[in-house]
Amino acid sequence: MINKIFLVKLTLIGFRKNYVVNFKEGLNFISGPLSTGKSSIAEMINYAFGSEKHKAYIEIRSSCRDVELIFFIGANKYKIIRPLFDFNRPVKLFKWNNDDGKFEEEFTLLDIDTPSNEKSLSAFLLKEIGLPDIKVANQSFSFRDLFKYSYVSQSIIDSENLLMEKVWSSSLKRKPTFEIIFSIYNQLLGDLKQQLKNKTIDINSLEKKRDGVYEFLRDLKLIERTEYQRERLKYIELRKNKTRELKELKAKGTYNDKNSLQLEHSILNLKNEVSKVTTQIKEKEIYLEKLTLLRNQYSSDTQKIEFILEGAIILNNFEFEICPSCMNEIVPKSGCRVCGSELADLSNEETKAFKSELRRIKIKNNSLLVFIERQQKLLHKLEKDKKIIISQLESNQREIEHLRNQYISPFIEQIEKNNYEVGMLTNNIEQLEKNLNIIDQFEKINNKILNEERLLEGIKSKIKGIEEDSVTKEDVINNLSNLFESILKGFSFPKLEDAYIKESDYLPYIRGVKYDELGSGGAVTMTTMAYFLSIALLKSKNKNHPGLLIIDSPRKNLGADAKNNDEFKDEAIFNSIIKYFNSIFEEKTIEENQLDKIQLIIISNGNPEFLDKKNLIVNFDGDGTKGLPYGLIDDIENS
Repeated sequence: MINKIFLVKLTLIGFRKNYVVNFKEGLNFISGPLSTGKSSIAEMINYAFGSEKHKAYIEIRSSCRDVELIFFIGANKYKIIRPLFDFNRPVKLFKWNNDDGKFEEEFTLLDIDTPSNEKSLSAFLLKEIGLPDIKVANQSFSFRDLFKYSYVSQSIIDSENLLMEKVWSSSLKRKPTFEIIFSIYNQLLGDLKQQLKNKTIDINSLEKKRDGVYEFLRDLKLIERTEYQRERLKYIELRKNKTRELKELKAKGTYNDKNSLQLEHSILNLKNEVSKVTTQIKEKEIYLEKLTLLRNQYSSDTQKIEFILEGAIILNNFEFEICPSCMNEIVPKSGCRVCGSELADLSNEETKAFKSELRRIKIKNNSLLVFIERQQKLLHKLEKDKKIIISQLESNQREIEHLRNQYISPFIEQIEKNNYEVGMLTNNIEQLEKNLNIIDQFEKINNKILNEERLLEGIKSKIKGIEEDSVTKEDVINNLSNLFESILKGFSFPKLEDAYIKESDYLPYIRGVKYDELGSGGAVTMTTMAYFLSIALLKSKNKNHPGLLIIDSPRKNLGADAKNNDEFKDEAIFNSIIKYFNSIFEEKTIEENQLDKIQLIIISNGNPEFLDKKNLIVNFDGDGTKGLPYGLIDDIENS
C-alpha cells in the first residue's frame, strides 16, 4: 500500500492577517451559507496539490498572496507554499525536522509540471507516496490523475460525466488509474521492478560519492561536526572580546575631533587644488607645444623666401647648360623642360611681393615670440603655485599625523596586535565554516541515501505484496460493488435495486442502467458520492488510494434543493447521508465492515443538529450575528 496523505492545516497567507483551517483525523465537516468561502477551502487544497489554476476569488485576491498547506505523507510531514495568483510560479516545499521540532528553513522549489520533470510537484508527491515513474497509455502517470479520486467538486457531484470518461482526451488514463488504485494494473509490477533496478543503481552511485567524501573528511579529521561547532563558537566569543578590547584602546587614544576635522577638510581642499593646477599646467604645456610648432613654421617660411631672393641674384651671374635642380639639359630661352625651372631674373613686381610677404611673416613671428614668452611665464607661475600648495598640503598632513600620534602612539602597538588577533580569529572562523559546509554536504548525501533506501524498501514491499498477495480484478469489482450498494442503502437511496460497479468500464450502475441514465440529479449526486466513497473505503491488498476524500455540496439536488423530483425531496435522505458519514468513523463500524481509515472532508450549506460537534471543524454564519465568523475571509464586511 502507498503512504497515505493526511491534511493538518490550510493557511491563506494574507496582507492584513492569515486565514487558517485546521483539520483532524476522520470526519471534517465544513458548514455555512452560500458565498462564505467553504468551497474555496477545497479548491485551495486542490490548488496546493498542483491544479493548474483556481477561480478568481475577488475577496481572496484582495486579501491574500499565498496558500500554505501542511500535511503528512505516511510518517513524513511537509509544508507547501504556492503563490495564489501566479499560476506558473513554482511551489516552495519545506520538510519537517524531527530533531528541531520545526520545519527546516531551506526549501525546495518544485515546478507545476508533468511528472516527467523530476523537479515537479507531481513527481515529488508520487515519489513520496510510493508510485513514481509509471507509464499509462504511453503517458506519464500523474498525481493529478490519482487525486481525481480524492476530490469531488461541486461541478462533479451531479455531473453525468463524473470522471470525464466521455471526453476522449481526458479518459485515456481513467481506467488505468482505477486499476493502479487497486493493484490490478498489469503493467504496474513491471514498472515497479524497473524502478527497483533504477533505484538500486542510484543508491550505489550515491554510496560511492558518500564514501569518497567520507575519505576526504577522515583524512582532514573533519568527521565530528559537534567539535567543529564548539570550536566555531569559541572563536566567535574570542573575537567578540578582542573587538571590545580594540574599541576600548581606540577610545583611550581619542584626539581633538574639531581640529582634526578642520585639517582633514583643508587637506581635501588642497588635494583638489593640486589636481586642478596639475590639469592647468598640462593644458598650458600642450598649448605651448602648438605655439612652438607655429613659430617653427614661420621660421621655415622666412628661410624659404630669403633663399629665393638671394638665389635669384646669384643664379643670374651664371649661364647654365644643365639645370642645377634636376641636372637635365636646358633649352636656350626656355629653361628646363623636366622640372620647369626658367632660371630667369625675378621681375620687380615679384621681388616686391616676396619682400612684402617676408616682412609680414617676420612681424607675425616676432609677435608670436612675445606671446610664447608670456605663456611660459604663466606656466612657470602655475608650477610655482603648485609647489606652494603641495608644501601647504604636506605641512597639514604632518600636523594631523602629529595630532594622531600624540594621542594614539602609546596604544599603536597594542592596537596593531589586537587587529592582527581579530583578523586571525576571523580567518579561523571562516575556515571552520567551510569545513562545516563540507560536513553538511556529507550529511545531505547520507540523508539522501537513507531516503532513497526508504523508497527502495517501499518498492520491494509493493512488489512482494503484488506477487504474493495479489487480488483478482473479479474479487475487487465484487467487493467494491457490495460496498457501493451498502453505502447507497445507508444513504437511503429511494427504490434501490441492483447497484454495482461494472467490470468493463469501472463505472456505477443502478437498476440495471448506467448512472448517467438515471434521469434525476438527486440520483446522480448520491451515486457519485457512494462511488467515490466506496473506492476510498474499500479495504484491499496493496491498495493505492491517497486516503483522503473531499466532497463538496452533498445536498445538491437533495432535500430542499431537489428539483422536480419528489422521491429525493425528503430531508430524511440528506440526514441519512450525514449520519452515514458520521458512522464511518465509529470504531465498531470500521471493524465490522473492514473499511480503510480515511480522512473525509465534507463541505455543506448548514449542518444538522445531530452532527457530532467534534466533527464540525469550520462553521460560518454568513453575517457574523451568531458569534461565528461570517466567512473564510472574516475581516472584510460581508456585502
